[in-house]
Amino acid sequence: MEGYAIIYFLLKKYIFWFFLAAFPVCLIPANAAEFELKGITVSNPHLVVFGKNAKSGAGYFVISNKNSDPVILKKVIAEFGKAILHKTDVDKKGVAKMKHLESIAVPDNGLLKLEPGGTHIMFMNISIKFDESSKYAVTLVFEEQGSLDIDLELKSVNKSQKAHKHKPGNVHNHKHNN
Repeated sequence: MEGYAIIYFLLKKYIFWFFLAAFPVCLIPANAAEFELKGITVSNPHLVVFGKNAKSGAGYFVISNKNSDPVILKKVIAEFGKAILHKTDVDKKGVAKMKHLESIAVPDNGLLKLEPGGTHIMFMNISIKFDESSKYAVTLVFEEQGSLDIDLELKSVNKSQKAHKHKPGNVHNHKHNN
């Protein structure tokens, strides 16, 4: 019986070390979508559109600035439509309005999240049909650092709506746009 205990102990030890070594490899795909330029890192770039034939959409990502001075994003260029820097403002009555921005400042040694309900990129007059298996190239133009080409991955709104399910018998008071 003692021999089995040793084998069991060794097997547990090897399995533990195997998973400990393999775990960081599992994290690599989650962080693979990063683009860098002169102390600037753009991570998790993605695009949300409402349907394959959408004429507008929004771009989101995180810009990290490791420089000792703020970095200014002046412009975004996309071949599939017009890209405009925007910020969502909510007034005292709770009404959300989008405001066009001439530029976006990323603080020194800081980061800026472009996200729903905040600062983001609006894409207008979209001229293509989107496909979730493709990536969509855009160019970020910074004031002093130059240009950075990134790829946006399409995140389907339909999938997030399907994930929003209700249990039978639950009452809800919000509308779904289909």
